[in-house]
Amino acid sequence: MNILFLSPAFPPTAGAFCRALAARGVNVLGIGDEPLPQDSAQARGLHHYVYEPGMGDYGALRIAVGALIERYGAIDRVDSNGEHWLVAEAKLRDEFGIRGLSSAALAQQRSKLGMAALFGGAGVPYPPTIPAESGSKVRSFAKEHGYPLIFKPDHGSGARDTFRVTNDGALEEAIGRQLQSHVVQPFVEAPLITYDGLTDREGRIVFATSHEYDTGIMQLRERQSDGYYYSLRELPPGLEAVGARVVAAFDLRERFFHLELFNHGDGKYTGLEMNLRPPGGFTTDMMNAACDVDVYELWGKIMAGEDVRDFRFERRYHTAHAGRRAGRRYQLSDPELRAELGEMLFAEHGVPAAFADTMGDVAYLLRHVELAGVLRGVQLVQTPSA
Repeated sequence: MNILFLSPAFPPTAGAFCRALAARGVNVLGIGDEPLPQDSAQARGLHHYVYEPGMGDYGALRIAVGALIERYGAIDRVDSNGEHWLVAEAKLRDEFGIRGLSSAALAQQRSKLGMAALFGGAGVPYPPTIPAESGSKVRSFAKEHGYPLIFKPDHGSGARDTFRVTNDGALEEAIGRQLQSHVVQPFVEAPLITYDGLTDREGRIVFATSHEYDTGIMQLRERQSDGYYYSLRELPPGLEAVGARVVAAFDLRERFFHLELFNHGDGKYTGLEMNLRPPGGFTTDMMNAACDVDVYELWGKIMAGEDVRDFRFERRYHTAHAGRRAGRRYQLSDPELRAELGEMLFAEHGVPAAFADTMGDVAYLLRHVELAGVLRGVQLVQTPSA
């Protein structure tokens, strides 16, 4: 079995997916835009690696893929588990007859306008959404829904180029930018919660958990504050049922998913967006630590065609990501912090620059059986110096 994995060197967790495939006897064919030494951790698990610095150009990528097919035969799957390569993955599937998410399906599922219909089909509320291209329609929308409004790219994630408008003057400024690729929604004031997991070949959810955030990603970017999020051991009422309906509406198969919702309490949720990938950063490592499982291995089994219906898991711990920003002073030095956290600290990572504006420059990953315990750890990480 040949599986093509795009960008096996980035993000940092990518290599774990490739190693999980190789452990199932899969030939993992990698294409990446940076050199990858054969003895590096990211290269382990790769049967063959192609360094293609221009792979962001689909023409260059398809030539590289064609050469791999000529050498190794048909490719059975293509993936990256990253947002950046979703469109290229779908094009390759279309062109080379590879099973999986097509360009047509992806176009709706990544679009905020398309998501509105899918959430609606799942019976889950979704904010009213219109394209931002018509100034007159945007003004009418503002009169109908009031302020604040949110402008965001129709295709995109991570709150990049997303901003809030709170008055008529700011609205006119936004209209003047001619944001043809943006949509407009009313601002929803509610805590964020996720439903994150993995589906098998038939679309069954075989693993799922949930995370809560201290604040929204847009707010983190605006304030450049220290951010954190943590996993739940007990999911709030109705979340699994809502999540299952949305996953079914998106018809996700052999895929991780990262569903973001506004939590209004009492089992009421409003959709924010569905991401067709694992949650970002080191969250897959947090999943493993929270449940004493290996989601990379589970994904590898699914991609290799193994039956995982007997897989069981238990949410045994709360885990948390707590970020620190370079140049900011904290009450505890790094050595003092490590000593104070003790066994609660299960990993510490430098954060790639591409993620640092939302996740901090250093990620401390924490685990504790009690939520109060893990939140105390977050406080130790992020308390500023006096």
